[in-house]
Amino acid sequence: MSVTQFDFLSVVRSCIPKEAEVVQLEQQGNPAAILYADVDGDGQPEITALYRYLGNQYLFSIKDYSGNWFPIGSSSTGRLQAVTDFAAAPVSRREGWDLLIGWQNDDNFSELDIVQWTPTGFQRLIPPGTTYSHLEIEDMPSRDGRDGLCEIALWVKDADRAYQVQTYRWDPYRLIPNHDVHPYYFQKVARYYEDLVREQPDQPAYRSYLEDAQKKAGGK
Repeated sequence: MSVTQFDFLSVVRSCIPKEAEVVQLEQQGNPAAILYADVDGDGQPEITALYRYLGNQYLFSIKDYSGNWFPIGSSSTGRLQAVTDFAAAPVSRREGWDLLIGWQNDDNFSELDIVQWTPTGFQRLIPPGTTYSHLEIEDMPSRDGRDGLCEIALWVKDADRAYQVQTYRWDPYRLIPNHDVHPYYFQKVARYYEDLVREQPDQPAYRSYLEDAQKKAGGK
């Protein structure tokens, strides 16, 4: 199957109730909340999507068996909020990628949900309450290099264009702060504040954020 020519949206619509609506992300261009990734760990990607139906939102995954698509998991999310992020990545395990969902809150922050496919259904990995303004997911190198698992960077807005940034990794059963990747990731954070300082040199707060990012990146 050629992924570039495949109509994922049509397949998803053919597998949900006629009156259902595929969720669109609160991002530029409002892309459909559809992923093509190996969530069950068998080495072959599945289609995973979010849709709204009868006042609820549902998460489901479907698998291709000889040209026919069959569900391998479906669950009500229990959420009604708009969705800001929908991604798949190896966060808690290398085989069978986790689903990361950002639920939009009324205060313009998002709440992070990490969901894992299991043979008995979708399972939430973290409790409610992890909020952020911007999310990045990447296998970030430490001194020992990359390990095949993705770290998560959460940017939480402080004021204006300033953010508190923290990087996390999966420790069995929870996310914990990961300082080992600071020398790598905070170079990017420092570049962000360098640009802000050049644009707004009369804002001393940005310089303070820049100095903090440079320190975490290993600079003076």
